[in-house]
Amino acid sequence: AHERLEDSKLEAVSDNNLELVNEILEDITPLINVDENVAELVAILKEPHFQSLLEAHDIVASKCYDSPPSSPEMNNSSINNQLLPVDAIRILGIHKRAGEPLGVTFRVENNDLVIARILHGGMIDRQGLLHVGDIIKEVNGHEVGNNPKELQELLKNISGSVTLKILPSYRDTIIPQQILHLANCLNDVKCKDI
Repeated sequence: AHERLEDSKLEAVSDNNLELVNEILEDITPLINVDENVAELVAILKEPHFQSLLEAHDIVASKCYDSPPSSPEMNNSSINNQLLPVDAIRILGIHKRAGEPLGVTFRVENNDLVIARILHGGMIDRQGLLHVGDIIKEVNGHEVGNNPKELQELLKNISGSVTLKILPSYRDTIIPQQILHLANCLNDVKCKDI
């Protein structure tokens, strides 16, 4: 079941929802005094958290997270580095105790350490910050090299705040449980379907 969820691809219906909500607000705002339900809807749609959620959705929906096809001309790493978008490198912070397993395995791919597998229920899986295919470049400001066993040992023995510099794979999409969590945070209500 976990692998089937990773294979499913979710796509946004549109990337201009904030604009649409603002148009709806213009149309229904004059009706506030006529119906209390309209007044409640206007209050919800104008709420800063709801507006921020729509803005974040529109930003994510407008980006392309598919891996670009590799072409023979693009194999030069200096060219690849120049073509990376501004947000291609991510810096993540996690907090862990010494000896606490992260629940992730690595493999060497093109002389880089790539996340090969994330164990379901592990610390990394629960946080949802890393994904299969992400490339680990640095741990706490130090380059990781290309030995997966050394990286596993380093991460196993490290404690406290851990800063990871990664190149995201963008293969994974937001899963329904994360969407449900966002909705619950906004409404403090449990939803069945989204």
